[in-house]
Amino acid sequence: MPLRVKVDVLNLERLRRSPVEVLRALDAPCRDIARRALDYSLFLVPVEDGGLRDSAFLSGPLHNMARLSTTWTAGYEHPAAGPIHEGWHWGAKVFQSPPHFLRKSFRRARGTGRRRVAAVLKDFLAQRFPSQ
Repeated sequence: MPLRVKVDVLNLERLRRSPVEVLRALDAPCRDIARRALDYSLFLVPVEDGGLRDSAFLSGPLHNMARLSTTWTAGYEHPAAGPIHEGWHWGAKVFQSPPHFLRKSFRRARGTGRRRVAAVLKDFLAQRFPSQ
């Protein structure tokens, strides 16, 4: 779930000067967003599917220094979960896939995520550039 946050161009250039520290600072809110979405999705998972609930996972961070991004992943490893991600699904075609548990839960967590990421970036800029 990519988050779109409005950032001033000057501030964006300041953030790009220290990408490793910025990505480390963003790890906490991104982990919390993925964890919250996974928690929400646990309420949507049917109980009668044996093992689906137990296969939930949270992994990360994955830092991409070329694109300056950090990624946390939440999902289910059980085959009954179907294609978890959105977009193109590589592999066998699933025509009648089960409900997308994570899509609904990430929609709920998205607003909180934007606010948390914006707050972390604002705090980081205030610490690194106190006079601006």
